[in-house]
Amino acid sequence: MDPALETEDLVRKCVGCGHDTLYVQKDFNRSLGVAIVIAGCLVCLYFFSKSQPIYAMLALFASAGVDLLIYSLVGEVTVCYSCHAIYRGFKRNPAHGPFELKDLEKYGGRDPRF
Repeated sequence: MDPALETEDLVRKCVGCGHDTLYVQKDFNRSLGVAIVIAGCLVCLYFFSKSQPIYAMLALFASAGVDLLIYSLVGEVTVCYSCHAIYRGFKRNPAHGPFELKDLEKYGGRDPRF
């Protein structure tokens, strides 16, 4: 195990596979985000079926606002490109940037994460 995890509270390399290329992303549950959008769309469709387009648009804006609010309140996690291990509760390592598709293709993750 990397001593930086204990001493500096910082992830430098993956404990699971030893890979040192990681990225940072928001710790937002994707299923929750999709559920919020679907609920907003269903409410929007209901109001459109009742010929109330103003309320339909307000429903879409409200669902987008809720989604944005939750997204802005959640913290960040560090994720390994290779094995998709997730590290919560550690300081952000400045060497780790946001997700890059070319890095995923370069280092090839083992299994897709859902």
